[in-house]
Amino acid sequence: MKNGKALCSLLLLSMFAMSGCSTTMSNDSLIVGIECAYAPFNWIDKTSNSYNMPISNHSGQYADGFDVQIAKQLGQELGKEVTIVQTPWESLIADLQTGNINCIISGMTDTNERELSIDFSDEYYRSELVLIVKKSIADAHPTALSATEFGDLVNGQIIVSQKSTATDDMIDIFSTTYGAIHATPVSTFPLAAQDVKNGSAFAMTAELPVANSITSSISELGIIHIDQSILGEDQYQLGVSVGLKKGNSELQSQINSVIDGWSESWKLSTMEAALSRASALEE
Repeated sequence: MKNGKALCSLLLLSMFAMSGCSTTMSNDSLIVGIECAYAPFNWIDKTSNSYNMPISNHSGQYADGFDVQIAKQLGQELGKEVTIVQTPWESLIADLQTGNINCIISGMTDTNERELSIDFSDEYYRSELVLIVKKSIADAHPTALSATEFGDLVNGQIIVSQKSTATDDMIDIFSTTYGAIHATPVSTFPLAAQDVKNGSAFAMTAELPVANSITSSISELGIIHIDQSILGEDQYQLGVSVGLKKGNSELQSQINSVIDGWSESWKLSTMEAALSRASALEE
């Protein structure tokens, strides 16, 4: 569910910096850009196992997570070789446009803003937005909050998230409509979680799988569910898609045909397995 208004402003600079660094690829390959810092969607392992894949631009490191399993499954069903390229979040679109990668599978949301620069596949996963707060606060709110209850909870409270993400953009809604204070976003979700843990922020926004991963490793934190209609008609149903270079309709069609065949139960079990591995990694 990652988004980002800052991506467009950095795009020209990033494209210039990476000119001449494109990767040679064929129609038989998926060169996949992944952030590798967004568990359980993606993360880095230091040893190889049956789930992860080597990171091509970082020797001795391996990528795992739900997104990696999506990439592997796409490669298998399309008969294409998969290569993983670890790419900073704010460089993913630029890398795609300059040819360093030919797809993005990194928890990225299809937004109107991004569609100005790249194309997207159909969604391969959909989640919900939640708040991560101190566990004592979460325990006092065991059911999803209505709009009124949500407003009572967050009015005057500081809420933080990772910069250049949809979860950060949505804090604008909470600020405008419900009186929350939109904190300056931080560089990673783990740093946002630390802000909540140490009390410099009341809450952070995250999608549910990421929140589950964070709270499994930080026992002092818990999750509050909210009525998703609070987010408005344009944003309450957020999913993640494969990012593709504009004009690559053949690959887009191929990927969509594979995604269309995946059952919800397969996607759910694959996400649950990724969350379990991510949680074990933190222990």
